[in-house]
Amino acid sequence: MVTKILIILSLSALFLTSAGCESDDAVVAPGDNNTTLTRAGISLSIQGTAPSTSLSKGISNFSAADSVILSVKDVAGIEIGTLTLTDARLALKDIKLKAKDEDEDGEEESEDEEDEEDENENIKFKGPYVVDLITNTVSPSLDTISIIAATYTEIELKLHKIKGGEKDDDSTTVLVDESDPLFGNSIYLEGLYTGATADSQVTNIPFFLSFDFDEKFLLSGSDSTFADTSLGFDIVEGAVNEIIIAFRQAKWFAFDDIETNRDMLDFNDLTLSQDSTGQAIIILDKDEDGDNKKIRRVIKDNIKESADYGKDKDKNGKLESDEDDDPDEDDEDDD
Repeated sequence: MVTKILIILSLSALFLTSAGCESDDAVVAPGDNNTTLTRAGISLSIQGTAPSTSLSKGISNFSAADSVILSVKDVAGIEIGTLTLTDARLALKDIKLKAKDEDEDGEEESEDEEDEEDENENIKFKGPYVVDLITNTVSPSLDTISIIAATYTEIELKLHKIKGGEKDDDSTTVLVDESDPLFGNSIYLEGLYTGATADSQVTNIPFFLSFDFDEKFLLSGSDSTFADTSLGFDIVEGAVNEIIIAFRQAKWFAFDDIETNRDMLDFNDLTLSQDSTGQAIIILDKDEDGDNKKIRRVIKDNIKESADYGKDKDKNGKLESDEDDDPDEDDEDDD
């Protein structure tokens, strides 16, 4: 289930203008002088959610925290340890909302096709953005944009390798400093692991994971990595539609999903490293091979698969299981 996001409706046509959306509330459909398409505002936020009992401060799972404690589960779904994450960040760009029936052929888009799609309301939040999935903050901030009111069934994200030169909100401050461990990467996780290893039980050993590539993935739709289906969401005209992409962190270290763990490895199959003092540590980076490389890939796929989206019907700022893009699926890991 690669998937998803959150949408909160706030009826305020006046806000569309004040938030920087186009003042016209209708446009002519490309190539059709007789069809008028109404417009809406859309606001995007991205956050991580974890079971409320796992947060270090015991606060609600959609508020800022210092760390998140996640279960590590084996191929049978049994907890074998816990990871206390103190850093969990992604770099994303070119976030696109795709309307129903778009790109049904699933073919790779050319640059000309992408330009044409942008003109025809294949919406982009360009970025790049750094998303902190522990504090639930996004830098630079995500602006409200104008969009054609329609039913959207897919959202495309692109993991972006930080190369230097990316800027924050003021257009002058560097988004990620070269000394930051996210620099040169698109995903960075850091924390402490307590639990089983191949040789023994360990307590609070350092854990580091990084990925250094650019990669697109779809939230839902028939072209998504794991071919999930989606009911999509309606963007309502004359309103600001707020969307949240919710990464379900409880799924990140669950090794009982055959779709992401094709080799049926357990987390404790990995080989430990040692730091300069001889302390055991876990490092999962581009230089790893063997089972460590495979385990790293499982975690990456779990992160992508964990993303949900949907409307916040009760307007509580949290994406409930019955509000995401597959509401018929009751998933205890959603919250």
